[in-house]
Amino acid sequence: MSIDNFSSYADCFNEISQNVRKITLNKSILENNYTIKKDDSPVTKYDIEAENYIRKYIENNFPSHNIIGEELKIIDKKSEYTWIIDPIDGTKSFMSGRPLWGTMIGILKKNKPIIGMVDFPELDQLWIGHNDQLILNGNDFHFVEKENITLNNAIFASTAPELFEFLNLQKINAIINKVRINIWSGDCHNYILLAQGKIDLVIEENLNSWDILPLIPILKSRKIAITDWSGSEISFDFKTQKKFKVIAACKRNLLNEVIQLLN
Repeated sequence: MSIDNFSSYADCFNEISQNVRKITLNKSILENNYTIKKDDSPVTKYDIEAENYIRKYIENNFPSHNIIGEELKIIDKKSEYTWIIDPIDGTKSFMSGRPLWGTMIGILKKNKPIIGMVDFPELDQLWIGHNDQLILNGNDFHFVEKENITLNNAIFASTAPELFEFLNLQKINAIINKVRINIWSGDCHNYILLAQGKIDLVIEENLNSWDILPLIPILKSRKIAITDWSGSEISFDFKTQKKFKVIAACKRNLLNEVIQLLN
């Protein structure tokens, strides 16, 4: 299959998501067994099962491609294409029965995100982004763009204050004091709300590649401004696997306001 055939990849993501839902959907209430990883985040057996299925699908259909996932080892085939997998983003939400967890998959070409997928099984929403096209459950998604958004009238969301380093949390609190509304929690769902035009700003720190790279094609399809905290493009290096500081804003002027406050 050609990597440039977006419709074919959309079909792949639809097949993957439907089968992963069979593993994850309605399972959070059935079993409380989990383990704590070195980064103090929980992992359930459904995270592992879902990632195993996705990896097998990729290996069967794209055997020459690299694979990076949250739960299992890196597969480096020296390919220009890399798949990024987060089988359950928002595992705490998954475990507690909150519906905002999602399965995320991204495809990178020469370390640049080109196609992204987020599936929310509990919400029955499958989002796929590529270039200027955003698809929700097989249909083109459209929304009315907001105008005249500044920090003072913005809605700001982020996953949790404890994910920020101490000094940076002080900067975030200064931003909270300026915005109209601040929302904590949400994980990957915050970025989808941003793509929908329902919130205006997301700021996060210490993200792994699987936490953010699948979302970039979705956000860019809606002309969402997304950079690191210095205003530079979010860049991925297969070898270093660095952490990311991310700002995503509905308008570039809003992003520029935030950059000034963070630096």
